[in-house]
Amino acid sequence: MTATTTTTVTTTSGGHCSKSYRRGGGCGGGVMLIASILVLSVHYGHAQDFGYDGEKGPSHWGEQYNSCTGKHQSPININSLDVKKVNLPPLVFQGFNVAPKETNLTNNGHTVVVTMDSEVTPTVSGGPLAGMYEYSQLHFHWGDNDTFGSEDMIDNHRFPMELHIVFFKQEYKNARTALNHPDGLTVLAFFYEIAPVDNPMYDEFIALLGNVTGSHLSARFETPPSLKDLLAEDLLHYYTYDGSLTTPPCSEVVTWIDFKEPILLSHAQVQAFRALEDEEGHPLTHNFRPVQPLGDRVVLYNTDELIKQVELDEEHPPEPEGVDTNKLDTHKSASEEAKSPKDPSNRKQPRNDAVSILPGTTRWTLLIVALTLISTIVQC
Repeated sequence: MTATTTTTVTTTSGGHCSKSYRRGGGCGGGVMLIASILVLSVHYGHAQDFGYDGEKGPSHWGEQYNSCTGKHQSPININSLDVKKVNLPPLVFQGFNVAPKETNLTNNGHTVVVTMDSEVTPTVSGGPLAGMYEYSQLHFHWGDNDTFGSEDMIDNHRFPMELHIVFFKQEYKNARTALNHPDGLTVLAFFYEIAPVDNPMYDEFIALLGNVTGSHLSARFETPPSLKDLLAEDLLHYYTYDGSLTTPPCSEVVTWIDFKEPILLSHAQVQAFRALEDEEGHPLTHNFRPVQPLGDRVVLYNTDELIKQVELDEEHPPEPEGVDTNKLDTHKSASEEAKSPKDPSNRKQPRNDAVSILPGTTRWTLLIVALTLISTIVQC
């Protein structure tokens, strides 16, 4: 996650200007002009002075930004067998299906950032969040081939690209002041997988990347997409943990929400991101931070499965639905009867069969006595 906000001024070849430019006094010609933009760090200081290689690479971030050596850093590798399954309250998404009035796409030298001017600012609440969080910006992380590029990993698997949608807690007014609070930001993270065909929802997005190849160039959407247009369908199943910004100053103020279902893009669509250039004019082929130690943190996995709060003992199985246990037949099963000592008083007695209830030895004695009596009678 990169910690930047942007202020943009854009004109297009058709002479169509943004509102902010028209207030400044006109478009200034019919040739496409994508003006330089002012890129502000969310954090006061020189948080833009970093890179992903050499002396500015992630292994050196801690030399200038102390937080980058903290114990609760992001990204991490999420072991799906070592998470705690939970049933969190539903996430509430507001304004996600509303198309903005204006959407700008900017290459800030580290990633491509999307900012929006909308009558309805998207917000998210619920789930692991305490309070309402307001949209700030979204950006991407990718690698130089389709085998890696995401920042967080799932079971040691990297995805080719990852989307971060950054929100700040509304009570803190803006993303900059939110950095001073441990619950200041939340990031909705989505992974990408490669599909055999293009994703049509990203067509204009991918086309605009060709207009912002150079660092600090910006382009504007003709048909701005809503946030919902860019996301996966399943917003119920996700991992969540407490972490940090994944770029300097690495502030540990982020509640991460990593959705399980990936978004599908074609190889050609992901390849378009790799054509961008960094601040030094070099190809921006990879812009992800290596995973950090999990430490003492617990990763939660939100599921729609019923999580049993009390583990049932084998001697007390769950009661059948719709059955009054006070009226259950308490007779033992045949297997239980065979294992338990015989109690003659519990056995059912056959009717009109007095002989059958006598022990075997007694029956033979009576038979001999009867035969003797019959023999005596015959002889008489």
